[in-house]
Amino acid sequence: MKRAALPKRLQPRKAPRQGRSRALVAAVLEAGSRILAERGYEGLSMQRVATVAGVSPGSLYQYFPDKPSLVAALIEAQSDRELAFHQARFAELPADASLEQSLVHVVRSIVDFQRSEGALMRRSLEAMAHVGRYPSLAAKAAESAAFLKGLLEAHRSELVVSDLDLATHVVANALHSLTHDGVLPRPPRLDDETLVREATRLAVRYLMAR
Repeated sequence: MKRAALPKRLQPRKAPRQGRSRALVAAVLEAGSRILAERGYEGLSMQRVATVAGVSPGSLYQYFPDKPSLVAALIEAQSDRELAFHQARFAELPADASLEQSLVHVVRSIVDFQRSEGALMRRSLEAMAHVGRYPSLAAKAAESAAFLKGLLEAHRSELVVSDLDLATHVVANALHSLTHDGVLPRPPRLDDETLVREATRLAVRYLMAR
């Protein structure tokens, strides 16, 4: 699938090409991710990122013209890591797995990624109010949703829903909300294994009416 480009307003000034410049941008992205996860969008400043990364503000501005473009790069980098993580996990799913087993695998993959990068992900979602959503993020979400739709197509005879596009939309968004602290934050008593069990049960009941 061809990736959509960032909107012009969020594009970096230039791409790093040499080893030294790539190391600089990597340090900036690592520092920016830490600050965004800890302080949120409002607490992130270009000066603070430059200080934590150990680079000069001038070097930072050579690549990122402003805070929205830097935060967009942080969101892009994390969404790339998330997509790669899930693709690797989905590739491990046995071909003869039942739909319920497959859904457990999907939900567990989401929860496992959350365990490692949940703080940054929550802050990234909050930053959308300032940065906005854009086509490249939608394209990555569509790649993950395509795997889910493929699962439903493989088990079509077991489903009580007939519109697979609608079912994919409902299940994908329900799982996203449950695992990403949607309308309500996760209560402390809801551990990961319980969340996997309950989210799977919700999806199975909707899809299979069991």
